[in-house]
Amino acid sequence: MMFKILVVEDTLAVREEIYDILLMEGYHVFQAKNGLEGYKMAVQENPHLIISDILMPELNGFEMFKKLKKDFKTMHIPLIFLSAKGEKKDVRFGMKLGADDYLTKPINVNDLLKATKNKMPQQLNGKIK
Repeated sequence: MMFKILVVEDTLAVREEIYDILLMEGYHVFQAKNGLEGYKMAVQENPHLIISDILMPELNGFEMFKKLKKDFKTMHIPLIFLSAKGEKKDVRFGMKLGADDYLTKPINVNDLLKATKNKMPQQLNGKIK
């Protein structure tokens, strides 16, 4: 079984960097350029994990997360927020909403891989490098 990750980020360079890192690790990765697209893709693809920026057009990361938590089909999906280094209040708010973790931009590869592996269901943990 392939571990599916949805990356929701409005900055193309950041989105592609995360996509490339996760793809090289053997994950099945989907991309969305804003919260509305991310929400629709989460409902359609039912990923195992969502990594999402906070400040985005259409729906921001918080709004998308609230919508996902209200939907029976997507309420179980863990979410890791991405934030710029100085946005401590956003990180606190995201964690209060129930986010599973957060990462700061620019992305640290080791932090990304560690956070991703921590959210992986136990039965998959040994099967993916």
